[in-house]
Amino acid sequence: MRLPLLLCALAMFTHTAHAQPPTSQPARTKATAAKAPTVKSNRPNPPATSTPTVVPDHEHEELDAERLAVVPRVLVGESRCEMGKTVAIQPHPTLIGRFVLTHGKEAYTVTPQPTNTGVIRLENLRAGLVWLQVPIKSMLMDAKRGKRLADTCMHADQTAEVESSQVSAVGMQ
Repeated sequence: MRLPLLLCALAMFTHTAHAQPPTSQPARTKATAAKAPTVKSNRPNPPATSTPTVVPDHEHEELDAERLAVVPRVLVGESRCEMGKTVAIQPHPTLIGRFVLTHGKEAYTVTPQPTNTGVIRLENLRAGLVWLQVPIKSMLMDAKRGKRLADTCMHADQTAEVESSQVSAVGMQ
């Protein structure tokens, strides 16, 4: 008794899976698709804005003590990178402990992540961006694609650190 019911249910499922919903427009063939007119909009393009679009991080919960401990060590301001690129880090105006990372025309909300190595790590999981800051340089990574977006980024404090280490190295010789 169960086998006929199972077969009937399977047949109904297969039929509904392959059935296409009815459309109000007639089916197009290659011949009619080629003759279809193109529609152009008379609306003007929106003006370009100079303010970057902010991509949220979707982590709006409060940060734990471990993440908040990273916040004071983040270098805030503009960093100049290779190939004439710049990355700017500013405190987020409303989300405590988070930052706005601006790269090109895009701005991202980034959240500090603790590390075992002492590297400062800010990330936006949704966009797949990771900002890594060490004493002598920083870099912006696209973790989804596994490539660097900006490398050898130098904040004024990092430049001063490099210069002081070079002076110390010369004094030791």
